[in-house]
Order: sequence, then structure tokens, then C-alpha cells
Amino acid sequence: MAEILLIDTNTTPFNEAFPVYPIGLDYLQGSLETAGQGRAHILDLTRTGGPLNGAGMAGRRERSLEILQRVLRERHWDVVGLSLRNIDSTYPIGDGETELHHYLPQLLDYCDCVARHTGDGSSVILGGTGFSIMPQAFLAERPDHWHGVVGPGETALVEMVQALQGGENPPRLVRGRVGALGSLQNRELLASYLELPHGEGVFGLRSKTGCGQACGYCPYPVINGARQSLKNPAEVAIEVELLAEIHAAHSAQPPFRFMIADDIFNRPLEHAKEVLKAILAAGAPPQSWHAYLDPANLDEEFLELVCRSHGWRSLQGPPVMFFPLDIESGSDRMLSLLRKPYDRAGILAAAQAYRKVSRRWVEAGQLEGAFLGIHLLLGYPGENEESIRETCQLINQIRPEQIAVQLGVRVYPGTPLARQTRGELWQEEKDLYQPVFVQMDQEQVLGWLRTYLAPSYDRLARRGQMLMIGRSNA
Repeated sequence: MAEILLIDTNTTPFNEAFPVYPIGLDYLQGSLETAGQGRAHILDLTRTGGPLNGAGMAGRRERSLEILQRVLRERHWDVVGLSLRNIDSTYPIGDGETELHHYLPQLLDYCDCVARHTGDGSSVILGGTGFSIMPQAFLAERPDHWHGVVGPGETALVEMVQALQGGENPPRLVRGRVGALGSLQNRELLASYLELPHGEGVFGLRSKTGCGQACGYCPYPVINGARQSLKNPAEVAIEVELLAEIHAAHSAQPPFRFMIADDIFNRPLEHAKEVLKAILAAGAPPQSWHAYLDPANLDEEFLELVCRSHGWRSLQGPPVMFFPLDIESGSDRMLSLLRKPYDRAGILAAAQAYRKVSRRWVEAGQLEGAFLGIHLLLGYPGENEESIRETCQLINQIRPEQIAVQLGVRVYPGTPLARQTRGELWQEEKDLYQPVFVQMDQEQVLGWLRTYLAPSYDRLARRGQMLMIGRSNA
């Protein structure tokens, strides 16, 4: 029986502000045990590295490295697996910060620590979203007993461990193929996350792998491939029941909430509906849940199921719903360049469907209020004053209560955007290991937003490249 250590290295400032349960390692632990490889050990540095607050963060890296060194040396590990999830943050975390956090150097420190302190005969396997985006950034110049899995690992990791235990030499880098999807099963680790002092969307679970889209800037199709693998909705409901049971057993009765952490939850739409129906049929709906959605796949039946299962519910005060639409742009030309599978008409139809369904819930007294948010990604190649004007016109028509704007688009290896900008923004793939953004005049874009948004959108907060815009009469 192999001695396997799985390490969560996600000790970034972003994760300290919004702690995320390591569902990938939980899924992998269950898959290894089901395959007869015994119970892998999980070292979750988020939970063992110290307090999750600003005062405790100063020595966080050093404490985590000390813990990692100690665990690596306390016994011989046949396989050491590292989950490398975040390459950088979406926006600065600390007050007064203006720059994004870049985590690659910190993740490489963890890899170096493993290299120094694993014994002879140990194999190292790297995985996780961050690794899958740029695997050669981590594997370059590492010895032959270092391997990597790109994409979902429930099947690939098991096969790699079996090959290593059989004395075979598996490929250096494998792509996780569509297979059995994991399920939450580590009760002790799940319960420990209820002790965290703060954070939103702590727990996650997946109803599928793959998004079925190929947006120009997004690395997820590169990671997971074009095909989707759908989990049986009944299995998702079992995971929700497990979370409900763990929440109910906690003495403080913390809010029961989670994220459906699919790339896009409602694609395909019918599967998403069946998942929500299964959760409702199990009789254990959460107090709140959320997910990433595609505005092209929203209808009234789905939105009714969202309301019934408490999607996007507030956790404090009367029941209020704040529903987001990730539209990225309101210009048909830009949506086409972004390779989005929807247009302005589809966005408007989705917003109207939400307004219609949520209004029924408010009028029936089942919701105190229902609000709409819009997320924009501005600065993709081709963005100009006309596309900003068209986007603002659509927003003025939809009248969301809040607009979240990301200024600037990061170029990730392997994406259509990377191929488009090669020779202009970068030359060799290693150039993209550091953040490279499509060039844009942010102040000019801000000026266009002020010009074309309705005057009622007079509340603006800025943190780094993120804008939050609200209406005074919202």
C-alpha cells in the first residue's frame, strides 16, 4: 500500500480573505481509496499554517514551509502530490493596494521545499488549475521522478500512482481524461472549515467537468478539454446532504452555503435543472448557494428552481436575492471577438426572465427584495469607444443594481488570445509566466463609462483593476 501525501498549497492572500475548501484533494483522496490505494494523507496548509488575518499573514509563508518540511521528513512518502491552484488574484486584497498579487514565486518555493526534503524513491506529482495553466513553469529543470497531471485528476492520478507502484515509468505529463468524477467524503476536513473566522463561499462541489465553451481569453477549455463530463444529479444531492449533516452537527450552527464550482453550471441547461431538482428532492437545500452562469442558458423554469433552492440568498436579515449575470460585454461585435455563445438579445432575454421570476417571488412575500448584478470584462482586443457605448446602452436598458468591471484582460498560455497576441505582447511561453495584459488606456475607458452610463450610476469604488459601480436609487 502506497504512502501518499496530498498537499494544498493555496496559502495566498486571496485565499486567506476568501478561504476555499480544497475540493480537488478531497475528490482525489476518495478516488485513490476507491481504487485500493489506501487512505492518502492531506496536508492542508490553509488550516495548519496559522491565523487567517492580516496580523498573522506576515509569517505565513515561513510557517507553511516549516510545516511542509516537517511533514515531508516525518516518514517516507512513496508519492507526494501538490495542488497548485492560483497563479494570481483577480484584484488586490489589502486596503491601499493597487497591484494584483502574483503567486507563481510562492508556489515555486513550495516545489523547491518538496525537492529538498523528499527522500530517495519518492515520486512527486503536480496538479491543480494553476499548474494546468502553465505546467512547464513548474516542471522545467525538475528531475525525472517529477510528474504532472493537467486537468481533472480523479482517473489520471490513480493510474499514475498504480503505474509507479508497479515499477513502471509513467509519462512526465499526462492530460486528465474524462472519467469518474469525485465526490466530497472527508468529514473531518469539511468540519474543520466551519471553524474559519471569515470568508465567502467556503465550500464547493462540482456537477461536471468542462464548460462546453471556448472563450478567447479563458484557459479552462485548454485545461479540461472541449468535452463535458456530467455527474449524476443524485450524486450531487448526496454531497449536499453530507454538507448539511456536517453543518447541523456543528455547535455554532454556521450558515449552510456552498458554491457549485463548475466552469459554467447551467451549460447544459437541462442537467443544471436536474441537479437543482435532486437537491430539492433530497430535502436539504442550503441557506444559500452560487455558481458561474451562462446568460445564454437561462429560462424561467431554471430561475424558479434557483429561487426554490435559495440560490444567491443573503445570509443576514430578511431573504434577499442578488443575482449576477457574467455578460463580459454588451456589444455584439465584442461578444463575437470574445467567442461568447450569446448576443445582446440573449443577455436582455436572460435579464428579463430573472426580473419576471424574481418579481413573482417578491410579490408572494417569499423574497424581501431581488437585485441584479452585471459583470463586465473590458479591454479585449478590438474594444473601443463604440463597443463601450453599446455596452452602456444595454446596461441602461437592463438597469442592474450593481456593475462589476474588470479592466484589462490577462493573456494565458494556450488560449486563442495568446495565439493572437504572440509577437506583439509576448515571444516565448515563459514570457506569460508573469502577468501580461492586453494594453488599454484605463482612464480613457473610465471616461467612456462616465459618459455613456445613465447618470444614476453615480457610485464608484475602485480597487486595482476592478470597479464596482452602483446606482444612487438602487
